[in-house]
Order: sequence, then structure tokens, then C-alpha cells
Amino acid sequence: MRNAVSGIGAERGLPPVAGVGAAAETGAGEVEEADVAAYLFEILIGARRLATSRRQRFLAYLIGMAIEEARLLTMGRSAADGSRKLRS
Repeated sequence: MRNAVSGIGAERGLPPVAGVGAAAETGAGEVEEADVAAYLFEILIGARRLATSRRQRFLAYLIGMAIEEARLLTMGRSAADGSRKLRS
């Protein structure tokens, strides 16, 4: 799996995506799960727009599914575990 520093973006000369490291850390240096989900939600919105503009419909659909999961995670839920209740 490629990351934002040495992945496809770096191969194409794009700058790494910033935000999750600085914005999502708590005082103890831990990353809040909801903050990461919100960050990924924002990134995925842009990815879906790009896929749609390039007429990559199936990829846009798959990214849309990831967007929905990120949205649920920001609310403390997950479609993966089948729960509709808020997690503690």
C-alpha cells in the first residue's frame, strides 16, 4: 500500500496531503478516530469528484461507498459491523 509521502502522488510530482497528523492529534499524541474519519471523508469527496470528471463511473461508485463508511465513522457507527447504534 502506498502512502501520501511515497505513493502515486509523489510519483506524479504532487505534494503530500497534510492535515491528519497535525489537526487530529490530541494532547497525548493520539489520533482521534472521528477526526481521521472526517479527514478521510474530505479527501474522498475530492477523489470522487475527480473520478466522476474523468468518467470513471465504477471507481466513483466505490469511492462513494467509502465516503458513506467515513460518514458513519464520524458518527461512531460502522456499516461493517452492521450496527445502527452509537458505539461507546
